[in-house]
Amino acid sequence: KNSEDGKGLWAILWRSMVFLPYMLFIFVSVGCVWISRWVLPFYFAGCIYLQHWWQAGIAGALWLLAVWAFRRFHLTRFFESPPFLL
Repeated sequence: KNSEDGKGLWAILWRSMVFLPYMLFIFVSVGCVWISRWVLPFYFAGCIYLQHWWQAGIAGALWLLAVWAFRRFHLTRFFESPPFLL
């Protein structure tokens, strides 16, 4: 009985150790691209207003990169509602 409990616990532990860093990377990368699509335009506008031209240029380039990545890798499918199965 005790060895069966240990095998189940070990199965959960090694899967957690293997897949947790991968899922954390996916969550952070997809989340950062999604957030940057909404935050960077405001930062860009603020830099333009304050006449920080080089910071505005960097923010604009990062914003365009985020929009390109969002469209190129079809990240909208991660934010769709699940299908209604009932």
